[in-house]
Parts: sequence; C-alpha cells; structure tokens
Amino acid sequence: MNIKSGFTPLFNGKDLTGWVGDANLWKVEDGVLVGRTTENLSYNDFLRTEKEYANFIMSSEVRLRGYNSGIQFRSIVREDGHMAGYQADIGDGCWGALYEEALRGHLVHYKPQLIESILRPEDWNEYQICAVEDYIILILNGVVTAELNDPKGARTGLIGLQLHAGPPQEVAFRNLCIKELLHL
Repeated sequence: MNIKSGFTPLFNGKDLTGWVGDANLWKVEDGVLVGRTTENLSYNDFLRTEKEYANFIMSSEVRLRGYNSGIQFRSIVREDGHMAGYQADIGDGCWGALYEEALRGHLVHYKPQLIESILRPEDWNEYQICAVEDYIILILNGVVTAELNDPKGARTGLIGLQLHAGPPQEVAFRNLCIKELLHL
C-alpha cells in the first residue's frame, strides 16, 4: 500500500475488516479491494465502513471496468439496505460529478471537456474527496471537478463503495486513506 503521509488507511489490504457488505460481490485481490459482478445486478450494492466520518480528506485510486460506480460519503443506510447521501461519481458520463444518491440527485454535473482531458479510462485514477462543514470538493487526477457549499447537506455519515445495478462490471480501489479534520 502507498498511503499518503498524515493519512490513516481505510482498508488493511488483506480482508474486509472495518467494512460491511456482500462478500460474494466484494473481495480483496492482491491488496486491492474489488467489487465484481458476473451477471446483471438488479440493485445498487454498497460496501460501507463501520465508522462514520464528518470532516475529512479522503484519497483513493480507483479503476473501473464497466460503466458506473461511486464513492459514497456522509451517507446513511436506509431500512432497505440502500445507501443515501453524497456520492463522488465514477463512470462514463459522470466521472468527477457530485451526486446525492437516493436524495436530491445531481448537485454538480459532469464536465466532459474537463474530464476527458484528465481521465485514464480503465486504468487507475486518483480521486480525492474533501468534506469540511458544508463545503465539498472533488479532485480527480489532481484537477478540481466539483465544488459545492451545501448548508442543506449531511455533516457526518458512512463511506461506501458502489457496485451499480446493470451489466457485469468490476470496480477496484487501492490506497484508500483518510485524514480526519477534528479541530476546525
């Protein structure tokens, strides 16, 4: 693992300790957290942290071989098991966008001119999420792709990784780490 200085790993590189989800869909392979479907999936599935986070900077490398995924943050789990909350979008036509899963929908839309010049399709991309009080910023491969001051949004919640409903696909995460900002 290659964890940023001053950050704490969110994933131990060995197993799903600290995470809750379907072990049939989420695995650890060669130190990488992998979500994979081999058949059509009829629902969005989430691997989520056991711990809630409020103000933080999160960093991860992600590789998508499929069409859609996302990183949930400041999210809740509804009674039906579905997550609701902020999502840093991953996928064709949505990389770098800020979405609010199961709530308000698109908050900051996909910017094709910006994303197409920085995205490495089907390869590793660095994604950073900064959430401080009501301010959210998403950074993809070193470029700010979404920025929002959102006083209506959640201030704390779970982090989750999404396997989107639809055709077979694979999403992989490595070097997941977080720096909690405790004293503002």
